[in-house]
Amino acid sequence: MTVNSVPKIERWFFLPPIICAVLLLAIQITGRDIQVFLWLNQHGRFASDTFWIGVTTFGDGLVLFVLILPFIRRRPDVAWSLILVFLLVALFIKGIKTSIVTYRPLSTIDPTLFRIVGAPYRYNSFPSGHAASAAAFAGTLYIFFRQRWVRGAAIGLALLVAFSRIAMGLHWATDVLVGLLGGWVLALLAYLFSRSLTFGTSRVAQIVFAIVIGAAAIRMILINHTDYPSAFRLLQTIPLGSLIFTICEFALSRRNSKSVQPDETARRRGR
Repeated sequence: MTVNSVPKIERWFFLPPIICAVLLLAIQITGRDIQVFLWLNQHGRFASDTFWIGVTTFGDGLVLFVLILPFIRRRPDVAWSLILVFLLVALFIKGIKTSIVTYRPLSTIDPTLFRIVGAPYRYNSFPSGHAASAAAFAGTLYIFFRQRWVRGAAIGLALLVAFSRIAMGLHWATDVLVGLLGGWVLALLAYLFSRSLTFGTSRVAQIVFAIVIGAAAIRMILINHTDYPSAFRLLQTIPLGSLIFTICEFALSRRNSKSVQPDETARRRGR
């Protein structure tokens, strides 16, 4: 797919949110949210605390925001859609969490009955921001890329991030399902906005986005903004890798453009 081509929204795009809605409805009808949480939390014990902390890091909004940097020059349409979807996700999550008070598992269930990893959060449970952010990123990649491995990896990581929130004892299954559903739908909404608000793909916008995201990446390298000290190395590696890739790709493209210019001049002289 070329940069200027318009991605077609395939019918399979709507399958993930439909599945989330069906599962959410089933839990609500049966009233077994606590039982589902305890069952999933117990099955999350196959991996260590360090593993789940590393996985959940990829649902952090700032981490995913920094991962937009490599797209800015090569795929400004993707970068613009991702920026819009993260703005929508922020409004979606903050709007709900500031409007209603919801309790996390630690405030409802005896902590000896389930596994807790990380900070002992008790409030602002609904919905899961990590699940929403991961689903928004995955949904955007699903829209723009047709490769099965890209789609599979994006959806797989989003599901793993969502499961990590339950395995760590931080969210109910309904929190995670609503987060996945909301993030995926907002990816479609952001894509539609990006097709209308085309100024986000302009050269000036690319420069502004690169500066802002680059600054965020540098801040991540210097400061751990999460409640997981053990994740700091990973939090440094992600923005560092994003910066190095972007700089190397830019330098390589400049080098190739300079090598093309003498060839073009020589061809014109030959005429």
